[in-house]
Amino acid sequence: MIQMIVMDMDGTLLTSDNRISSRTKELLLRVQKQGVRLVLASGRSYCKLMEYAEELHMDAYGGYLLEVNGLILYDLASGNRHIRKQMGRSEMEELFTYFRQWDVEIMAQFDDGLFDYNPESVLKEKAEYRKKHKLSDDYPWTGGAFALLADNRKGYPKIHYINTWEEIDRSINKVSVAYHEDVMAEVSAQAKRDLQDRYWLGLTTPKWLELMPLGITKGSGLTALAEMLDIPMHDVMAFGDGENDIEMLQAAGIGIAMGNAMPEVKAAADEVSSGNNEDGIAEALQKYFTV
Repeated sequence: MIQMIVMDMDGTLLTSDNRISSRTKELLLRVQKQGVRLVLASGRSYCKLMEYAEELHMDAYGGYLLEVNGLILYDLASGNRHIRKQMGRSEMEELFTYFRQWDVEIMAQFDDGLFDYNPESVLKEKAEYRKKHKLSDDYPWTGGAFALLADNRKGYPKIHYINTWEEIDRSINKVSVAYHEDVMAEVSAQAKRDLQDRYWLGLTTPKWLELMPLGITKGSGLTALAEMLDIPMHDVMAFGDGENDIEMLQAAGIGIAMGNAMPEVKAAADEVSSGNNEDGIAEALQKYFTV
């Protein structure tokens, strides 16, 4: 019997315009009333997850957030957050030095903000992008998982633009590297060869690479949460679409890849549903639940 449903956010629970579809929302509310716990598992921190948790009334049904790729377990009913592991100055020096061999954006994220490094060539391109798309002069220089520029102020209100890693003055949850898809394919392939013995790393979209402390994945976070709640892993259903979802799909009793998922994610899943814009989660819920 399924006791827990774990869902990635971007490209999975959320449609391309960052909404939970009405059909999916209705079914998720119904399964919670049947005693099933919901977990939002994302590369995002709680600041960018709470509005969706509130929309689904997850605090009333024992729901959790699996923040920052499994780094943080957040109990929505009590407000307790358990941080498993973070990165410090030695990791920042290594990662910023390593990725500056390419002209790519490098971001170091903490709970409610980020440090953002952009090479001059990328800043120039972003200025042209801002002008072309008629964005305001105060529009942030931060990149996004799907676009060269994205307004991250809602989830990361404290944005610090930096020139060197030495300007980072606090513990970091994750590091993200972003640029055009063709460049990131090369960067990701090389970084996986060079860094995989010291970090977990994977593409969440073709434009966006994330790095975590070794051993921190959505899969390990889910396993820790299930053990804490005394829920067998075979009673867990998980949905995802990106490389950072693979360990989670493999750990769950039922791992479901979205129709829009990367090929390697589909290969790791037990089954494939429809895409995030075609109510893929709702489709699977109707298969496994009487709702």
